Amino acid sequence: MFQPLTLMLGLRYAGARGRRSFASFVSGFSTIGILLGVAALILVSAVMNGFEQQMKDQMLGVIPQALVTNDQRRLDNPARYRDLFAPDSVVTATTPFISAEAMVQGPGHLTGVELYGLDPANSQDKLLQGLDPRTREYFEYLPYGLVMGAGVARSLGVVPGDQVRVTVTEGSRFTPLGRVPSQRLFTLVGTFSTGNDVDRQLVLARLDDAARLLRYGQDQASGLRLWLSDPFELDRLPALPAGLKYETWQQSRGELFQAVAMEKRLMSLMLALIILVAAFNILSAMVMVVTDKEAEIAMLQTLGLSRNRVMAVFMIQGGFSGVLGCVLGFALGLLLSLNLDGVLNLLGINFYSAAGGSQLPVLLLPGQLLMVLFFTLLLCVLASLYPAWRASRVHPAEALRYE
Repeated sequence: MFQPLTLMLGLRYAGARGRRSFASFVSGFSTIGILLGVAALILVSAVMNGFEQQMKDQMLGVIPQALVTNDQRRLDNPARYRDLFAPDSVVTATTPFISAEAMVQGPGHLTGVELYGLDPANSQDKLLQGLDPRTREYFEYLPYGLVMGAGVARSLGVVPGDQVRVTVTEGSRFTPLGRVPSQRLFTLVGTFSTGNDVDRQLVLARLDDAARLLRYGQDQASGLRLWLSDPFELDRLPALPAGLKYETWQQSRGELFQAVAMEKRLMSLMLALIILVAAFNILSAMVMVVTDKEAEIAMLQTLGLSRNRVMAVFMIQGGFSGVLGCVLGFALGLLLSLNLDGVLNLLGINFYSAAGGSQLPVLLLPGQLLMVLFFTLLLCVLASLYPAWRASRVHPAEALRYE
């Protein structure tokens, strides 16, 4: 009895069934549709965010995020360009770096790889951080030691201790017999595994060994490798002097991340359509309720209820279904996202074991959650706007003519 009149009437109409029970049936299913749509949107977005973040950590943590080089990809004393990057910039660390396409030959097989020459003492490199201490010690002190991706080693059929022949065309020489590529026997000292296609493409050598294989000059390298605080903030990199350029991960892996982002947007759009259909169901259910309640609306107007308050009554009624479905769906989506692996195990479903992981990656972004909640509530309010306006335009004389 202490509630505002418009709120009391709106909630009463939201829970009442009236003569047209089909309107209540449609309204109830609209609430369920919004609930499922919001929950599915939150759950799928969290999993897609998790996969994107996992790719960002695993792949962009091991391949060069950015490289300062020149057109010849041979930079003299690249360490002198470290002063171009201020301590407060997006760049967190730098080191000379060598990269080249190479062929690796095992006992009975030959495959193409990307050869990375890097400093074994570098503490920033996640590939080196993931090696066991013995492998890292061999790699640091053994001349012409090689670390392979697990996929490369498996395709060649080699194990640590075996010798493989590495051939590169970049350091080839012209002889009386023709052009001879540069080649050298390397000893496999260990392997690494990242869980993605980098394992089938990458081999690591010490910076000095790679420089001798490619016949680089003293203090020469392919460029200066940069580590960024956020690999997606490449636009914050400072301008380079003339003759230098950036080579970034977007040039080699950008299409993959664009495909993941496009898939995430399409999935979100399809799930948002569920919410949109449920909102249209709210609109149709409210139109039927307004038609059913015309006599009551007319009597309320004769008792002094203004048009604006009539409109507010039916806005509250329509918003009730949307708010209820949105809040319950929001809670259900959070609950499923935070306990997704337990739910899948309970159902006997294991999607992620094939990818080499123990659990599905889930990442909940507060801004994204608030955006889903806000736009769902806004859509429900807009869906109830027309029926509420129509209710406020009921003429008491016409509605009560045959009562």
